[in-house]
Amino acid sequence: MPSFGETLRRERELRQISLREIAEATKINLRYLDALERNDFRHLPGGVFNKGFVRAHAQFIGVDAESMVTAYLEEEARQEAHAAATDPAARATSAGPAPARRRIWIAAAVVVLVLLLLAAGLTALGHGLLASHPRAERSDSRAVTPAAGGCA
Repeated sequence: MPSFGETLRRERELRQISLREIAEATKINLRYLDALERNDFRHLPGGVFNKGFVRAHAQFIGVDAESMVTAYLEEEARQEAHAAATDPAARATSAGPAPARRRIWIAAAVVVLVLLLLAAGLTALGHGLLASHPRAERSDSRAVTPAAGGCA
């Protein structure tokens, strides 16, 4: 059974379409298209971008885009499973982005908490945005009197 990339390349070549034509029409970098056809997913940006590249490539050459996206996801999972089984360091790198994202969220939460505490402290001291300031009393000494000659 041919791999995802081999199938994609074979379908493109059957239709006599060059990778350059696809790159110019879809505005996808030529090296990304080449990496897809070689099943070399390490050189792709990742995530939804990869699925978008597969979908655009497949649509341009006239094959079912959703079946090609499914084939891509299966090949990607197969490669990740193979890498994890053969290289213990690959397991550490495959788990790498999640802890990094978690650290970013924790850092953002700490920054927000510090800002809230700072705002609360300034407010308590009477300097913050939410501090109540007494309104200035009227310095106008003129008294408001009803107009003379009005209806009684």
